Amino acid sequence: MGNTYQTDTDFSLETAVQTHTQMLFRIAFSMTGSPDDAEDILQNVFLKYHLKHPAFSDTEHCKAWLIRTAVNETKDFLRFRKRQRTLSENAAQVLPREQDRTVMEALLALPIKFQSVMYLFYVEGYRAEEIGKMLGVSSAAVRKRLQKGRAALKSIYLEGEL
Repeated sequence: MGNTYQTDTDFSLETAVQTHTQMLFRIAFSMTGSPDDAEDILQNVFLKYHLKHPAFSDTEHCKAWLIRTAVNETKDFLRFRKRQRTLSENAAQVLPREQDRTVMEALLALPIKFQSVMYLFYVEGYRAEEIGKMLGVSSAAVRKRLQKGRAALKSIYLEGEL
């Protein structure tokens, strides 16, 4: 049967943009380090939302779809760019505190599969089970990625790479 367009206003493009833009921006920014790149990724996410007209069972399903799409779009963007992920010069607009920029630099030094789970767990406050559903992996895989991500961050700080 395929996806059908939801006429319920809770799932309209306008509602999705108003409700989820800030969170999706933070996810994309946490993985790219560039507010400009994060905005480009957001445009792609909402364009896909508009073109695909996905059907959702509830608002959490809609939110999970948007998060998964944002993470996938960011991964695609980074693969296409094949560049070192570092904070852009205008990142200070998004992260005015030096401590926040230092933490973000450390997060950007991690492999992408660790970045997304670390961000969703520690910043957005999702549980491992929820992250697993969003990213299409088991909750055990999420917990393992969190463990390895924490270990990688610890070694980054101990080795003074930042």
